[in-house]
Amino acid sequence: MATCLVTGGNGFIGSHLVDQLVARAPVIVFDRRERRYDTPPAGVRVVLGSLSDRDLVRNVLTEFGVETVYHLAWSSIHESATRHPVADIESNLVPTVNLLEACRESGVRRVVYLSSGGTVYGVPQTNALTEAHPTEPINAYGVTKLTVEKYLGAYHHLYGLEYVVFRPSVPYGPRQNPLGRQGAIAVFLYRALRGEPIVLFGDGQTSRDFFFITDMVEPLTQAGLSNLGTNQVFNLGGGQSYSLNEVVAMIEQVIGRTVPVRHEPARRIDVPRVCLDSTAAARVFGWQPTTSLREGLERTVAWMRTARLLS
Repeated sequence: MATCLVTGGNGFIGSHLVDQLVARAPVIVFDRRERRYDTPPAGVRVVLGSLSDRDLVRNVLTEFGVETVYHLAWSSIHESATRHPVADIESNLVPTVNLLEACRESGVRRVVYLSSGGTVYGVPQTNALTEAHPTEPINAYGVTKLTVEKYLGAYHHLYGLEYVVFRPSVPYGPRQNPLGRQGAIAVFLYRALRGEPIVLFGDGQTSRDFFFITDMVEPLTQAGLSNLGTNQVFNLGGGQSYSLNEVVAMIEQVIGRTVPVRHEPARRIDVPRVCLDSTAAARVFGWQPTTSLREGLERTVAWMRTARLLS
């Protein structure tokens, strides 16, 4: 049974992946901080540290005999990466190359990497974007994410390191930090439930194919524990694009009251629309999202109340 290491395994996406992985394989979490809202499942080993510490990373991979690495750790968002591109390279790209070097040196078989379907393609040229769509990112975040994809291809060619790349659209759900500047649905719900105005950049017509977090982790799990998808790239999206105005309207339906909205100028870092074609993931992993936006919003609201985020 392959031992898996999950970088960023205490974060929003990583924690859900770890919860699913631990029933199928030994799991090591490598992260800079503890879980924010709960604790890891029994049996999960947690190593706190930085990917910049190459010796530590290599020692962990070797000590635990790691065969599969899930690389989810990332310290920037679209806005911060574009404002501070050098810092983005130093805090994300360089540590990722350190990780790949450690994987090569310690005999890791496969890296499953979480890229960004919302940024690597840039301005969409078609309605539903396939993996063959041109990659022309318009912000630094997308450039760095795409660069890691290229490094994975190079490491496979040079050293035989297998990889699987996933380009998700916009996952949301429990454990997503509602106090940050990323994660529209978590931020919108939190503010709406507290009676605070929701901030929209532009006219609210920007659209994304949001999808619920638990729908996301199954293909990632399969990719790390099987030979499926070897050296391929896969989109993961919700299948239907909703404008931010439509999201606000549905939030009002879910919580049963009108939500104040404040508009601010549109940002050049945001593409106008994201709707990914996930046919390849459906074919290889038998995957498709099953949670409607309405149900996902309701489940996220229930979590926020249970987690006492609103007190």
